[in-house]
This record gives sequence, structure tokens and C-alpha cells, in this order.
Amino acid sequence: MIIVLADLLQDVTITTAYGDLSVEVTGIADDSRIVRPGEVFVACTGHTTDGRHFIADAIARGAAAIVCEPPAPSAAVPVVLVPNARRALAELSAAFYGHPSRHLGLIGVTGTDGKTTTTHLIAAILRAAGIPTGLITTVAINVGGGERQNQTLLTTPPAPVLQHSLAEMRTAGMSAAAVEVSSHALETWRVHGCVFDCAVFTNLDPEHLDFHGSLVAYRAAKAKLFAMLDQGPAKQWGRLAVVNADDPHSPAIRAACSVPAVSYGLGSTADYRAEIQRSTLDGTVFRVVGPPGEAVITTHLGGRHNVLNWLGAIAAAHHLGASLEDAHRAGLEFPGVPGRLEPVRCGQPFHVFVDFAHTPQALAATLEFLRPHVRGRLIVLFGQAGRRDRRNRARMAAAVASRADLAVVTSDDPYDEDPCAIVDDIGRALQELGWREEEKFWRIVDRRTAIAFAVELARAGDCVLLAGRGPEETTVIHGIRIPLVDADVAREVLESRPWVHAGAQSPRAR
Repeated sequence: MIIVLADLLQDVTITTAYGDLSVEVTGIADDSRIVRPGEVFVACTGHTTDGRHFIADAIARGAAAIVCEPPAPSAAVPVVLVPNARRALAELSAAFYGHPSRHLGLIGVTGTDGKTTTTHLIAAILRAAGIPTGLITTVAINVGGGERQNQTLLTTPPAPVLQHSLAEMRTAGMSAAAVEVSSHALETWRVHGCVFDCAVFTNLDPEHLDFHGSLVAYRAAKAKLFAMLDQGPAKQWGRLAVVNADDPHSPAIRAACSVPAVSYGLGSTADYRAEIQRSTLDGTVFRVVGPPGEAVITTHLGGRHNVLNWLGAIAAAHHLGASLEDAHRAGLEFPGVPGRLEPVRCGQPFHVFVDFAHTPQALAATLEFLRPHVRGRLIVLFGQAGRRDRRNRARMAAAVASRADLAVVTSDDPYDEDPCAIVDDIGRALQELGWREEEKFWRIVDRRTAIAFAVELARAGDCVLLAGRGPEETTVIHGIRIPLVDADVAREVLESRPWVHAGAQSPRAR
């Protein structure tokens, strides 16, 4: 089918247009380095780069037209000026791929922690109900042919990738889609043009304040997903807001939309609530009570926080037609999400887990779950990523100091910040809490070395938690992307080195 630029622009707010708008379009791109002949290049302005600087490069690669914010560039191809290039990118992408979200039951999940797990659980429950469901999360994309890794390095992909993925789901016969929606994606219009049938809010904790500026602005960004429930053409499912009754920010999130809402939580006032019957390192059994009735869920996921994730997922999946019996079946079948309390087992006489917990709230929740199940010492390796709220360094130190026995403070995706400075900030916070260096905690900036030290520090009955990065395959230090998978490093140590039970010397690699 031939697609022309003029047709794609029907829903786009335009300031001025130059040239022949009947030009044929073969795709939408916002990265000049990957522009293919016939594509529209949308030159977006960012926090560190301005796409308008790369218009000439995009044209040299065969761009059929340019869409950008003023001023107009000198170009031999059609140019369309818009007031907001990122919004135009999303609108053009949705139009080019035939507005796929209008034909899918679309559920979006947002919050600080638990987004990935909740999104995977929604898809698992809907599939158990016989509803073909696609998936887009930080770790995976599934458009109908099995899960593949999310290669975009973004929780929510750029608009062209997102809309293409939704279109692939529709072509593959999917009826629904579960999408993890980050605050960055909402603020930068990546999901604009998507028509959501249900939105889930997990929780809110200070995070990404370097980007949003304040907790209030961060919450407002999350609330944009719920405001979208009042937008777009109606579909067969109706609209529903799902909020965590245990989080104090839920009333503000819920107020962003006018659609019906349900709550979930461990308190007695929530619409969907749970009673934990058994909790072990191998999983959890809980009874859920909600509008559809009651059921017992047996899951491989451990911890109170994952019960909350289950409740949010059950409420959302029920909106699209899944039952509590479907949730029960999904619990038995769902193996878990890579890098979310993922065990590393090589026959060692102690536990090693890799977990994505990278906020104070998430780290505290994971440690609180592990603590009762550890016969020996709870050893935590952690740090803080760069470009984050610096105040969280002390909060993460406090989460560890009150729940763990020993800690190794190390680098965690510092990006363009000095990793030594981040480690030192956390180290000082631990010292202020009464922890003595070289006795209760160690500073080892190189993460590979730190993982080896933490594992060798363990003895029979101990538990080592490698927190912060989960399944990530690379770390960024001074702008350089370096291959690093925490679980692989731990496995190498466990398989190749003798246990060091006592007297381990800190490498203090700087």
C-alpha cells in the first residue's frame, strides 16, 4: 500500500509546510544514522542533542521529507514545521502503522517499582485465559512469535518502534497488549497516539528527579498515563484505572482521569486484596479477594511486593476478560522475570540472587523478603546509577543498614558521573549510620571485582544479593558502554574459584 506524507499529516498540528506533500513515505525515523531511503526524518530536540543538526545527514541517507520545529532548514525535500517534534513523531508513527492500538485491548503499567513484573504478569494471566497478548517491557518484547530482548535500552521504546511493535501484534492476531510505560516516555510523548483501555499504577518513590525536577513533577508525569484513559475512540472493553491503595500517591494519580477505578492492596479497604498464606525463597501462596470472587494463587515469585504486583495484574487482566481461575493457572506456569530475584545456582552452600532493585523502596522490599529466610548473613552488593536523585544514596544506605549484615558498595551504571564519587557518598552514609568500613562494608568501585569479593565473602547459610542491575547486559562508565551481566560474573566466580570463608582482603579497586 502506498502511503503519502499528506495522509500522515492529517492528525498532526502543523505550523508551516514546504514542498510536495504527496511524496511517498516508506517509514518514520528519529535517528539520522538509521534513516533509510523514503523515510520521514523527524528531527527532535533533546536534553543533550538537537536532531536539527543532523538533517543534512538524514537527507544524504535518502530521507523523503523532514519534520522539525522552527526554524526551517534549507533542504531539497519537503519540510514540515511543527510546534512539538516529539509529539509529531508519535502521531506520524501511529498513523503510518495504521493506529494499531485502536484495535488492541491495551493495558499500560506505570510507577517507580514493579512495572516490569506487573506487565509480565498481566500478559501471563491473559494468555492463560486464552487471550493472545503481546508484551513490551524493559527486558522483553513479544509481538506473537516469542519473547525477544528489548534492544532499545529504554523501558518504553521510541514511538516508531512502539507503534511498529503494536502493528506486528495486530498482524500476528494478538487481541491485547501489556506495555510498561515509564515517566520519561510519558514526558517525551513516546506513547502519545496510543489508546489505552486500562492503566495500572504500582507506587511512587523519589526517582529520576534529575529529569523531572521534583517529586510533584515526577508524579504528574506518571499521571499522564491515566489522563490518556479519557482520550481516543471507544473500544469494546471500556476504560478502567487500577491504583495501589497502599501508596499515598494513588489519589492524585486516580484524579487524573474520569473513568471508573478499582484499588488493590494488602489492606482491608482495597477492592482487590490478599492474605499471604505461605512465603518462601521458592515462592508465595496467597488468597486473593476481589470483585470477581476469591482464589488461592501459588506463584514462584516471593515477597510482599510481588503479591502487590499480582493484585494489580489480576485487576487489569480481569478488565479484559480474565478470571481468577486464569490467574491461578498463570501463577503455576509463570517462571518469573529475568533479573528479578533471579537465583544463581552452581552447587554452592549459600544463596546468590540477582535483582533489579535500584531504588530505596525496592531495595528495602527485597531485603525484607530475604531476611527471614536467611540462616546466616545477608550480604548486599549495591550502588546507585548516575543521573539519579543524589539524596537516594543515603536512603539506599539506610535501607541496607537496617536490614543486612554486610555490604559491598560498588559502581552501578554511573553514566557520565564519577563512579568513585557515588561510591564514596554511599560509604559516608553507611559510616554515619554506624557501619565500620572493612568490618561491615567495603568500597570496591569495579563491579566485576566487587561481585567476586561479595561471593567469596559468603559461607554456608549466607545469602548474597547483587542488587541494582538485574538482567542488564552492559554498564555505562564515562559514556562508554561496557559488557557486564551480574549473573554471568557471579556464575564464573562460583564455578572457578574456591570459597573464601574468612579473612577476605578488599581489593578497594579505584
